[in-house]
Amino acid sequence: REKPSRRVVLMAGGVGGARMAVGLRDALPPEALTIVVNVGDDDCFHGLRVCPDIDTVLYTLSGQVDPKNAWGIAGDSRRALDVLKRLGAPSTWMTLGDADLGLHLYRTTRLARGATLTEVTKEIAKGFGVTACVLPVTESAVSTRIRTDDGELRFQEWFVKHRCAPRVRGLRFDGADDAAPSAEVLQTLHRADLIVFAPSNPWLSILPMLRLGGIENALRASTARKVAVSPLIGGRAVKGPLAELMQQLMVPPGNSGIGRFYEGLIDGIVIDADDEADVAGLESTGLRVLCAPTRIATAEAARELAARLIA
Repeated sequence: REKPSRRVVLMAGGVGGARMAVGLRDALPPEALTIVVNVGDDDCFHGLRVCPDIDTVLYTLSGQVDPKNAWGIAGDSRRALDVLKRLGAPSTWMTLGDADLGLHLYRTTRLARGATLTEVTKEIAKGFGVTACVLPVTESAVSTRIRTDDGELRFQEWFVKHRCAPRVRGLRFDGADDAAPSAEVLQTLHRADLIVFAPSNPWLSILPMLRLGGIENALRASTARKVAVSPLIGGRAVKGPLAELMQQLMVPPGNSGIGRFYEGLIDGIVIDADDEADVAGLESTGLRVLCAPTRIATAEAARELAARLIA
């Protein structure tokens, strides 16, 4: 008999998570991959529930993501947003395209009728032809708040409206103390053979998930091998403000800081081939280290990285 496919869980958020999802999807049978996605970036705009990390994963896996921005839908128009701006609506700094708004309308309507976020996400995935299982980490509302010199900001305010400019003094995850991972997420982690932390921003995409009651215990109790893919290359993030954020949070720079973030939670870490000088320091903490090209700007690069990681 054929050996059963190993069950792989990807903990993901942001563009790095979406691109890693493409690689694992192409390297595994459809039933073998589950993607657990951060909801800390979620917010409400114009009365609609917007889930940026979930949507970026779904748009990327379905092949319709805007290749320039790596978020949103390719070729989307902005006519609805133009009307909202003309009428003086609030929060029009959040760029939502017309097709994007259609998705948010569907999600908001289904949630208002009693569907769970997991159910709605599965419906959207099916409609988009996504074969991998995509799960929001929780059904509850959890909101990442950024404490800055300018006061506390919602994540999207800090990230999009202010373009990450306000200096970060700390992070808070509103609602996390009262939230829990969904039963399906816990079951998936329990059954996994391999758990991969995507090259997402650990503090902004992974930490909101770890702060949920019970999920860190579930990860530690899992018998799966656990591997993190560093989002840094040469001490800098390919996309986003990670290096600056680490400095502002007074975290050790480079891959040593990434290793410290995951300390006690992972068995190994994947770092870029150009960062071979970091291997000895990471191995001294007990981690296994794989050096491989981690710049996954194309689907082919993502597939190659996923194949090496799984092997």
